[in-house]
Parts: sequence; C-alpha cells; structure tokens
Amino acid sequence: MSENQTESQPLERLTIWPHRSLSPKGFAIVIGVLAGLLFTIGLGFFLAGAWPVIGFLGLELLVVWGAFKLNYRAAKVRETIETTTETLTVEHKDQHGNAAISKYPVGWLRVQLSPPVAPAPAARYHQRVILSSHGVETEIGAFLHPIEKAKLQREIDGMLSRSRLARDSA
Repeated sequence: MSENQTESQPLERLTIWPHRSLSPKGFAIVIGVLAGLLFTIGLGFFLAGAWPVIGFLGLELLVVWGAFKLNYRAAKVRETIETTTETLTVEHKDQHGNAAISKYPVGWLRVQLSPPVAPAPAARYHQRVILSSHGVETEIGAFLHPIEKAKLQREIDGMLSRSRLARDSA
C-alpha cells in the first residue's frame, strides 16, 4: 500500500437515536395546559384562603418541566454506524456531545441479538445487539425498543454483507 493511498470511502451510513413522540411545540402546549390547570386550581385554593398551596402547585409545574427537559437531553444520544470495504465504524455520541469511536474489520465482525429469541414481554428490554470481533464487544442501540433491536441487527448484517461483497468484487 502506498503512502498516498487514502482509506476506502464509506459505502453506507446509518444513524440511530431514541424516539421521542412529543415535539417541542407539543411540549409547549402540554406545559401551557398544565400551567393553566394549575393556575385555576391555585386560584380556587387562594379564594378559599389556602394560599400556601399555590407555591406547591408552582413547584409541581417546575418538576414536570424539569423531567421533560431531562428527557429531551437524553434524546440527544446518537449512534452512527458506517461501513467501508474494510471496516465498520461505530460512533457513539452521548447527551453531552462526547464521542466514542469503535472500529472493526468487516471480515471478522459478528452481529448478534442476545438472546436470539425474543424473551417474554416483561424481559424484552434485556435484549441487546452486540458487535464482536477478536474478543472485543460493543453494544449498540441500547436505547431502542426491542422490536427495533431485531430490525437493527438485520440491517447491520445487510450492511456487512454488502461491504464484504464490495470488497471481494474489487
């Protein structure tokens, strides 16, 4: 291999992230409705002479707002899986923006769904998608729903097959 030869170009790229069904606009609507409801309740307590309850209602609104904000921050997690003819690269970005990169040779890489058979509904969140090569293992898609994990395993298997095919035909 010459010094001027560059690393092979990416063949496929897949980015996964946690699903959040509530949009920022929906969040504003939920908080607005909750604030209106709590204001109405607080007004009733104020008129009844129990004005200290208003502080607890404000605290309740603050706790709900904080819980949603923590949930949205956790949704910033991203995993990017990229294949070339020689390697599969997994870049994991956490909610703070810190990145960890793992590279595997496609020739020796295995993708497993553990356990392979879907467990009982109560235990499905223990199912994992594991990439392994030369004794090194990495779990990917830990934040995904169990049904999505099986699809992810099949998709990565397909990416690896296409990468190996491209490598062998070159």
